[in-house]
Amino acid sequence: MRDFVMTSESVTMGHPDKLCDRISDAVVDAWLASGQRAGVNAECAIASGVVFLSVRAGRPDPIDAAALARRVVAEAGYGPESEEDAMTVILELAHDPALAPERIAQAAARQMVTAFGYACDSTPTGLPAPIDAAHRIARALDAARIDGRLAWLRPDAKAQVAVRFRDRRPVAVEAVALTLGTDEEVGLATVEAAVREEAVAPALAAAGLPLSPGAEVTAFVSDETGPAAHTGLTGRKTADDGYGVFVRQSGSALSGKDPSRIDRIADYAARHAARGIVAAGLAREVEVQLSYLPGRASPYDVEVDTYGTATIPDAEIEARLVAAVDLRAEAIAERLALWDLPARHGGRFYQRLASYGQMGRDDLALPWDAPDLAGVLG
Repeated sequence: MRDFVMTSESVTMGHPDKLCDRISDAVVDAWLASGQRAGVNAECAIASGVVFLSVRAGRPDPIDAAALARRVVAEAGYGPESEEDAMTVILELAHDPALAPERIAQAAARQMVTAFGYACDSTPTGLPAPIDAAHRIARALDAARIDGRLAWLRPDAKAQVAVRFRDRRPVAVEAVALTLGTDEEVGLATVEAAVREEAVAPALAAAGLPLSPGAEVTAFVSDETGPAAHTGLTGRKTADDGYGVFVRQSGSALSGKDPSRIDRIADYAARHAARGIVAAGLAREVEVQLSYLPGRASPYDVEVDTYGTATIPDAEIEARLVAAVDLRAEAIAERLALWDLPARHGGRFYQRLASYGQMGRDDLALPWDAPDLAGVLG
């Protein structure tokens, strides 16, 4: 497939699914920032006026999980006038011996998973153009709401982008569709003009993508948004977390899992490898596949697909990757400092990944986005 149109979507921080991801990762942040090396898994569901939060950990809980959930909801933009500010938080806190420090310190993978990482040289972030543009628009919508330029915008919004490709290279945006709500009566024409000026135009300029002639920017204004309108669940927006629908993806959620979980950190390792391959000039575009089996420390299989853009055979790139980079779970976590990042960022690291994607974040210095493997792979 060389010439085609591909779509992707991104949602703002007040979307119920992303609220749940953020709450789950806020638990992980607080847990790790307290110095814990025991495992922790957090899952969340949210509806009108209620949050259900389940936390399973290898040691007694050192945090106030209910206060944490309420803080995240408030910071997303649901202020004192909304029912979410006084929402009920239902907790399930459980001790899981399988998450004890001595258990998770074992080098072998505890889950079976196939993870995918992608990078290219056609966007500033190395992400596929559709998801890169959608994330930029979603982030711009949140920024304009928070700083008052779009003060009438509600916290829950969605940006969808369609991009035309020629020879697998992005050339133009064919359409942008926004779904959002407003806190006051604002005419549709005013909404469309405002979001185009404050969010769409600067986001596409930063992405280096022009609107094609005749491209439409359409806004759909909903009467109800947020948890009062639709429920949320941790891990339901996995395409948003990665590469949209442009490449294959694991079925595993990323949020709410500590760095001993190979079904989270293998995605980071695969992205890190892909960035290194492109930075080394070995390919213009690449997908890295890592497959792990329970009880094995290293990946059972490593595959590289450069879509015909490589300067050397794909098999040679695979061989270099396996020889030069330690892809065991313990090694990934140490190389990327995954246990230490929350403490280094004031107890707020993983929760910042819950919106606008967990890869290609040019607003964050993510270790797995760094091109530093280029030296050992080139």
